[in-house]
Amino acid sequence: MKKFLFSLIILLFASSVSNAEQGQFNLGLEAGFSPVELEAEETAQKIANASGSTVITEYDYGVLVGRIFAEYGITSELTGEIGYFNTTAAEATYSISSDSATESYEASGFDISARLDFGDFFAKAGMHSSTLDGAMDVTIGGTTYSATGEAQGTGTLIGGGMEVGNTLISITRYNDIGGIDTDLTFFSIGFKVQ
Repeated sequence: MKKFLFSLIILLFASSVSNAEQGQFNLGLEAGFSPVELEAEETAQKIANASGSTVITEYDYGVLVGRIFAEYGITSELTGEIGYFNTTAAEATYSISSDSATESYEASGFDISARLDFGDFFAKAGMHSSTLDGAMDVTIGGTTYSATGEAQGTGTLIGGGMEVGNTLISITRYNDIGGIDTDLTFFSIGFKVQ
């Protein structure tokens, strides 16, 4: 189903680009916030259970997200859109005496979608190809050990919002970031340049 939806959106967007002189082309920029769930409390409890010590944890509740995009008006109600998004790192730190561990995650990716306008309001659906980068540093007895990892994959997106003039206020849900069961709900404000 994901492959079919992705192919359909690419076809819609590609057909609109071949007729670019018939519609309007815009570039835009969005910035906003996405809550994150690092499950740091659960991880801290597991470390405490395994070590028999009290674990102090600090963690982020959300990340900042930036997105650039290009759109093309296929009809007066239908728009094809392609974009690139990137988040700041979400971090969690766990400490026991002088030993500690820090984990961080950052997401980025490309998306393509079809947007349907209803006056000042809009809804959109599409696909994304994204990467979730992770890093961990563990300090034991003054020595730090580091590890990194990466997950890549595709997922769906769905969103909606309001456009007044060239200003967008929207929410977009990216499912399966990096192809794994991690989601990003992006609350944003954006601006378009015609």
